[in-house]
Amino acid sequence: MVKISTSFAAVAALSLSASLSLVSAHGHNSLLEKRAAAICKTVYTTPVAAGQYPDIDCVPFIQDPQVQTWLKLVDFTKTPTFKPSVVDATTGSTCPPAGTVIPADQCWWTCQKCEAKDDITACPTPGTWGLTYDDGPSPDSTRLYDYLQQHNQKATLFIVGSRAVSYPNLLKRAYSDGHHIAIHTWSHHAMTSLTNEQVVAELKWTEKAIFDTIGVTPIYWRPPFGDIDARVRNIATQLGYKTSIWTQNFDTNDWNIPGGTATPQSVTDTFKSWLVNIPSMKTGFIVLEHDLFPQEVDVAITSILPLAYQQKGLNIVPIAQCLSDAKPYKEGAGTFKLQGNTTSGSGSGPTVKPSAGQALSIISGGQVALTAGATFLMAALVGA
Repeated sequence: MVKISTSFAAVAALSLSASLSLVSAHGHNSLLEKRAAAICKTVYTTPVAAGQYPDIDCVPFIQDPQVQTWLKLVDFTKTPTFKPSVVDATTGSTCPPAGTVIPADQCWWTCQKCEAKDDITACPTPGTWGLTYDDGPSPDSTRLYDYLQQHNQKATLFIVGSRAVSYPNLLKRAYSDGHHIAIHTWSHHAMTSLTNEQVVAELKWTEKAIFDTIGVTPIYWRPPFGDIDARVRNIATQLGYKTSIWTQNFDTNDWNIPGGTATPQSVTDTFKSWLVNIPSMKTGFIVLEHDLFPQEVDVAITSILPLAYQQKGLNIVPIAQCLSDAKPYKEGAGTFKLQGNTTSGSGSGPTVKPSAGQALSIISGGQVALTAGATFLMAALVGA
């Protein structure tokens, strides 16, 4: 059993806040961040014991001896000196007020839409879709994994460290299935709002949680909300990570379904509009999707993927596959197998064509209230 250095009651409450995290996947959600701030400890007291981890969904303390060791891996004299951003208490945005001049060399993806030369934001080959899911594993990840397995489909899974220690068996299953496992930080906070030392703690604790569970060290990572600038990017690079975001304007908006500001149909319509433009694109693309809430998994397996499998010539693969990277972990390939060219309906094998009814099916439960989804996940976490 994985041990976590927090009380039972705190786990339950923090798990509830975790279940809200996808609603904040881009614009941040003040409810989540206020709740987390009210629950997370603000004063460092004792080190994280051997075999344990920081409090769930809380930014780890930098005073911890383990973090102090990790800090020695980074030469901060080489790190740009941009100040941490401030999260607006009302909007949740990390961007400065309108009219503020942001230095060009800050290269802030969230607020400037600036892409550094080493940022991974697209697959190089036209017609190639880098399939990714953020924020898992969750109880509903099982349904996603089952569907992907049925279609011999692999994906890149950006894992939140707090979810990895909450659902280690699901992470083991994803790795065993051959998916590309990557890092999505420990607590899903906006990375530009953290100090240099906190950035290191968020990345390394997640790396450790994943390694302790599946025995490999991910090289790829994705910043929550895509929130990265030159300072955060430099730290991640020094730690040996490859920054992977997504293609501009290829956000499915599935994260807004639980909160009621998007519907399964609106998400499906967005995806259909991309299918029209994909044949004329000069590169492939990477799409943002999630597998924390049931509604997000629903729209993925009953609409988005079935529609994609009907699209002729669309190559759907993990990010490592589209970059021809046979060794996406520090230890090498792990369970990941680099495949030859594939086409729609397969990540690594034969095409599986869904029925017309399956392709057009949309789960009507996408309107389930946010509270119900949060309660379900909280109950699952407490019972794990």
